[in-house]
Amino acid sequence: MKERGQFLKLIIGYKTFMGIIELILSVSFFKYLDGDMEAVFKKLALNLNLNTENHIISSAIKQAGMVQHTTYFGITCVILIFGVFNLVEAYGLHMRLRWAEWLTVIATGMLIPYELYEMLRAFTVFKLVILIINSAIVYYLARHRELFKRSTHKAALPR
Repeated sequence: MKERGQFLKLIIGYKTFMGIIELILSVSFFKYLDGDMEAVFKKLALNLNLNTENHIISSAIKQAGMVQHTTYFGITCVILIFGVFNLVEAYGLHMRLRWAEWLTVIATGMLIPYELYEMLRAFTVFKLVILIINSAIVYYLARHRELFKRSTHKAALPR
């Protein structure tokens, strides 16, 4: 039983890590919402020590500058929602609540077909690793339901 709980701790850590990263990204993106996106991404590239004279990097910076503010705002909101969602899942899994198990299985399982499509469209090792991690999470949580509390709430019966 303890062995099974170890993988659950890894899932909780993964969900927490992803949630924090997504929250940081979304707050960072909101900070630059009204700025010149091309200048923002050029500054980001320089901070990451990327060669902005490189054709691929300069092309990416120019394309980022063409993104409309409404699109940028929408993407930022989606990242924020994913971050909050991952942290809620992590908290529920940590508390071993049944709803968190199902929420995680359904939410993570819904992403697997998209991840599979993306991997088949343009294979990368990173996409494969994410697909394997998410598939393992869904399999593990669906298989080990005994790790989660059953609802102890009973409706009051009329006397």
